[in-house]
Amino acid sequence: MLRLLRRRDLEVGMFLAHYGQGTPESPIIPIGKPILSPLNVDEFVPPEVDEIYVDDKLTLHVINKLHKDRTRAAQQEAVPLAEELPVAEKLYSEALEHAHEFMNDVRKGKDVNYHDAEPVVDGFIESVFRNESAAVTLFKLRRFDEYSYTHCINVGVLSIILGKFLGLDKDTLRLLGLSGLFHDVGKARIPEDILNKPASLTPREMEIIKTHPLESFKIISATDGPAKDILRGAVEHHERFDGTGYPRGLSGKDIGIFGRIISIVDVYDALTSKRCYKAAMPTSKALSLMYQWRDSTFAPNSIEHFIKCIGVYPVGSFVRLSTGEYAVVTDNNSSNASRPMVKILFDASLRRKASVEVDLLKDPSGLEIKECLNPAGYPVDLARLLLV
Repeated sequence: MLRLLRRRDLEVGMFLAHYGQGTPESPIIPIGKPILSPLNVDEFVPPEVDEIYVDDKLTLHVINKLHKDRTRAAQQEAVPLAEELPVAEKLYSEALEHAHEFMNDVRKGKDVNYHDAEPVVDGFIESVFRNESAAVTLFKLRRFDEYSYTHCINVGVLSIILGKFLGLDKDTLRLLGLSGLFHDVGKARIPEDILNKPASLTPREMEIIKTHPLESFKIISATDGPAKDILRGAVEHHERFDGTGYPRGLSGKDIGIFGRIISIVDVYDALTSKRCYKAAMPTSKALSLMYQWRDSTFAPNSIEHFIKCIGVYPVGSFVRLSTGEYAVVTDNNSSNASRPMVKILFDASLRRKASVEVDLLKDPSGLEIKECLNPAGYPVDLARLLLV
């Protein structure tokens, strides 16, 4: 309930909604802040403004209670990585089966309905809220050789994780996850000899590849009443902040938030996945490369947000420590991203040893990560070992 008050009648604890009358001469200026002290009002309202609307439903007490309730709910939902991994594995298998189905249907000329994938996306959203690292850990440690199918799942999940970090609600995350899942569905209309060509593409072949965002747009549009945000995310995931992308050469704020999010995770997953023409890149090297492309390929601060979201050494990274031992990153430290939680699994000769959890931020010996490795080059099943 909004109430108009004079500045002198405002009290600590009230919630400032907006000021202005909603006219061209006096437009409405939103505030959306509680009064924490008598001087707090001057931070949000110019001195010449004497009348301000307050929201009686939102007081400092109510806001604090909402924050505590959300924190308590998040703590109750959260589960350990090892507990969520089997759930994520089941979700991933179901998603992989669905990806095979809709990609193959497109190849056969059939229509696909993205609504059929909503239960898959909803499952990943709930998994991410319980433990956002489980699904990413799984698909970075498992050895999948079906890039065309796994990439769409990975992008969908990573988009959800980044969207959650950016504060998007669950309804928006569902649309974002669907857009990520179907962003590359247009590639099912690209000849496989071009998609899987191990050598460099010719200029003509590259132009054919560049048609896939528009093809994705057309395929998704076949669903009755397609959501605009899902369409924009799919068609804009190869647009670049500096205008060098495709298919429309959009730049800056002309690229929607879904397109900006999906473009980041699309590049990240492509770099860190095994392809027919290249090996998978270690996560830390991929993030380092992407950081070099900040403010040109990607919107300002977006790569910094992504790195804060998944960490310098994302959960699931296979690393060699300063002792020569080998470990897997199991959690991030927000205060120092270069010193995460790790589980030591192998000695310096890659012999299995009793698992030891170490918080590198608190370790008194100064243990640190020396190298981030590609687990595909080692005869180990890290995903299974994380469950023990």
